[in-house]
Amino acid sequence: MFRLSTCSRGAKTATSLLTTSASSTPASHIRPTAGTAQIRSYARPPKPSSSFQHQQPTAQKTTAQKTTFNSASSTTARAPKASKTSNALTFLAVSSLGIGAYLYQWNQHSSSSGVLSSNPFFNFFSTSPADTLTTEKWTPIQLTKITKVSDHTSLFEFQLPSPCAIPISSAIYVKDDQIQAMRAYTPVHSTEQEQGTVQLLIKRYSEGQVSRFMHDAKEGQRIEMRGPVLIWPGGREDLKQWDEIGMIAGGTGITAFMPIIHSALTNPDKKVKISLLFASQSPEELYFKDELDYLVKTFPNQLHVSYTVDKAPAATSETETVSKWEGHVGFVNQGMLQGLLPPPKKVITQGDATQEQEKKSIVLVCGPESMVNHVAGTRGMNGQEPIRGVLGAMGYQREQVFRFPN
Repeated sequence: MFRLSTCSRGAKTATSLLTTSASSTPASHIRPTAGTAQIRSYARPPKPSSSFQHQQPTAQKTTAQKTTFNSASSTTARAPKASKTSNALTFLAVSSLGIGAYLYQWNQHSSSSGVLSSNPFFNFFSTSPADTLTTEKWTPIQLTKITKVSDHTSLFEFQLPSPCAIPISSAIYVKDDQIQAMRAYTPVHSTEQEQGTVQLLIKRYSEGQVSRFMHDAKEGQRIEMRGPVLIWPGGREDLKQWDEIGMIAGGTGITAFMPIIHSALTNPDKKVKISLLFASQSPEELYFKDELDYLVKTFPNQLHVSYTVDKAPAATSETETVSKWEGHVGFVNQGMLQGLLPPPKKVITQGDATQEQEKKSIVLVCGPESMVNHVAGTRGMNGQEPIRGVLGAMGYQREQVFRFPN
């Protein structure tokens, strides 16, 4: 479930099923800065420009929803032939029922899983002038800069028509107007202050329709976008309700968590404990690792971070020296998470009274679909499927885990 936001001043505010407090003290900007070979750290500009020099973000598959109509018919030896008019009326009736069922299912899905709440049948092709980024209509936003991060990954920077506040933990939808497919991406930086640009880190996948479209785009081209859509309330005031927050990130899923981490660590009103397991294919693909290591040293009692990679680094030649990898190796498992994340909720019995443990905690999961399914099970249409996978085996319940949409 999402809160919808609009960047235009005085625009109509969309209704949200997530009711949260608006932050009274805006968080400072968190932005990535250039390194010599990798994306390693966030800067805090006042200007939004930045460049990436890292590789391998995760990407999420684009899922196209299709409506199919299956009709079963039976005939008799003397069944009369239907007239053309009768066939047309029957087709229109069945089509109307199918479209109605599709829209009902979409609205049910969107109201609880965070897909744009606007009716897709009437608004999918609706485009607004390039004057503001909004959830109401698709807005052509100019792509001003493309920075290649790796062979298959690039950072795309867009110039917003007018300054816009992109809430922490929000998503922006991008549309491939050639085949009318859309995909949600988490901005690299999101704050509670207005900003003039937005950056998306996108990896090209052969099966990813929108990712292929973006990697074929050129600087100066206008890309249709909608949003921002709040995924999970991560502002300072929102974070006050938690005592501990656990995070499991895969690849560029870390981009959703960095602003939350910064928001929690810079909140003077409450010290929320953060624990993170960051998984990637290789050490070189651990985005913002230097920044995370710095924050751990700066806030040792508040932030704990562990890393795991699919394969440990190996020398490419007999004379090459490889630095020792001190993190985990392999897919996320219980051994990596026990003692790092806040434990599953337990019932405490005191005499005849039964109550839950006092500390309020939550575990956030963000990354490629395969990782999210492995760690916590599928989200399902409503985003509230029971917790399975590694966290389910550890005893975590649905109310203690939030899976970011893929």
